[in-house]
Amino acid sequence: METTEHTEIQSKNYRRNFTGGLIHGVFFQLSEAFSNINTVLPSFVATLTASSVFIGVMVVAQELGNVIPQMITAYRVEDRPYEKPILMWIITLRWVSWALLAVVTALFALDHPEVVLLLLVGLFASFSLAGGVGSIVYADVFAKAIPTERRGRFIGWKQLIGYALAIGAGWVVAWILANPDLFPYPTNYAIMFAFAAVFLLIAFIGIVIVNEPPSTHGRHSQTLRDSLRRAANLTRTNENFRLLLVGRGLTGVLLLSAPFFVLFALNDVGIEKAAIGLYLAAQMTGAALSNLVWGWLGDNYGNRTVLIGTSIVGLGAPIAALAALVIGPVTLFVTFFLVGAAMSGLRLGYANIILEMSPDHLRSTCVALLGTLLAPLALLPLLIGIVVTWVPIAFILAFDVLAMLGAVAASIRLRDPRHTDAGLCTE
Repeated sequence: METTEHTEIQSKNYRRNFTGGLIHGVFFQLSEAFSNINTVLPSFVATLTASSVFIGVMVVAQELGNVIPQMITAYRVEDRPYEKPILMWIITLRWVSWALLAVVTALFALDHPEVVLLLLVGLFASFSLAGGVGSIVYADVFAKAIPTERRGRFIGWKQLIGYALAIGAGWVVAWILANPDLFPYPTNYAIMFAFAAVFLLIAFIGIVIVNEPPSTHGRHSQTLRDSLRRAANLTRTNENFRLLLVGRGLTGVLLLSAPFFVLFALNDVGIEKAAIGLYLAAQMTGAALSNLVWGWLGDNYGNRTVLIGTSIVGLGAPIAALAALVIGPVTLFVTFFLVGAAMSGLRLGYANIILEMSPDHLRSTCVALLGTLLAPLALLPLLIGIVVTWVPIAFILAFDVLAMLGAVAASIRLRDPRHTDAGLCTE
């Protein structure tokens, strides 16, 4: 529970923290649009190598990097009064990485693609590891900086504006790729990576603006082993947390296979490469428009309803992709629209419900545990990259349908912590 003193500090700095957090979140999403793992990066990797395995390697690097450091981070920051400086260092590493990749792409992608490919994987792995640390720190900083009753509004506006700008980014990507005379390869991709770096730098300024209140709770785990023991006990005894874990994992199956949808569109459906930017725009449109629905559902009916809606929408994405084999490329716009809506719902719903489920002293542990227990799932894209060298991607889409049916079932069984104490994440 938040103390009266913390509530007063939050209220005093609310406008400043809301503004800083909004700048950070909006430009972070805009940066992600120009380096999108589902569209831009797979198409870039395809110019460097004919092997689909490397696309799987990219996604694995991202997912493992995001989860490996989380439990260690949760333990290390448990008694830190301030965590914002860690977040500032992490964002600096990430924007510098994209800037370096932009330069190297422009200079070497044409004559030495293998060098650029190795650097891309290495940089992506390094700042994904940094992102794993950052996800824990970010959750704690903004749980302190934004009052509970205003977090839905904050996340809603952040995603709405961010996705709206990302729609424009999708059109910019389409324009760059569709005009090789103006933007010849590899200048086209170097420009997009440079955009990613610049917008991350602006996101860094947003973090600087935020005034982080100090934490009031001390260390609850005397050792890392003790922290892991408490986390294991939480998983074993709390059925609601396990349901949340299952639903999040099965939804992750869809989103982790989404980067291969571009290969499906290029190789199986036969779209032009310039259409990738339009699919990115469709994905961001789905994210932006659905964000209004997810925010309304979360505020009025609880985040459990957001998770149910997210899993239902996610179920439609692979179905629409499979329909493209019969109807044609037009249904792929529906696919990417629904992928965007599912991504938005996952980010809003799961981020909010885990904070609602967790008391202050368990917040970092619960957030870290949710990611850490899903770490084996991060190997899925690599497995898919290997499998699709022998079988059509349509088989992966059919597997996604089954996974999302399971996610629907798990989210329906979940108990909302806002409406019942049985839904709380406690030991």
